[in-house]
Amino acid sequence: MNPTEHPVGRGRGQFLLLATLFFAPLLLAIVFYFFAPGWQPTHKTNYGQLVTPARPLPELQLLDAAGQPKDREALRGKWSFVYLAGAGCETACLQKLYQIRQIRTLLNEKRQRVQRVYLAPDLAGLKAGEEALKKEHPDLVFLAASGRGEDLGRFLEARDPQALYLIDPLGNWLMVYPGDAQSPGILKDIKKLLRLSQIG
Repeated sequence: MNPTEHPVGRGRGQFLLLATLFFAPLLLAIVFYFFAPGWQPTHKTNYGQLVTPARPLPELQLLDAAGQPKDREALRGKWSFVYLAGAGCETACLQKLYQIRQIRTLLNEKRQRVQRVYLAPDLAGLKAGEEALKKEHPDLVFLAASGRGEDLGRFLEARDPQALYLIDPLGNWLMVYPGDAQSPGILKDIKKLLRLSQIG
């Protein structure tokens, strides 16, 4: 041992070095967060527009194609891609239904955890939609607004007529995809959610 090097001093130096290495990143993160917000990363891992915080569905009074009442439980238990249909299903509607059918198919064995919901504005629109679409989309869940209770379109702040809304199995509005959202991004999101979540 070097006679001029004191063991206590050397130990203290090593401790200070380790403390600096440990605390410096934390202190830098605090400084950047509070004093240089422009340095914060803007990258996000989700493709869809995240609803923050997720919003629980209100009390809903929906109808099935037979005119039987359904409550918001119809949108629980599975991950639900909800499409707000118009009076009829024209070209853009057909393309959107095809898109989410392909996405669900690509989930393979996990597709049973996901449902596609066609929500018509009224019972007449629902019956017409089911008659036209059931053959090509046998797994599609058909529901209609009853005109009573909370309006789901208003709750979802629906502005884009081709938007797609993702409801989690607990009945929370989690994400929205604009009409021009691309299938690979939507598929990546739902795969990640199914991988990370044990519900639904």
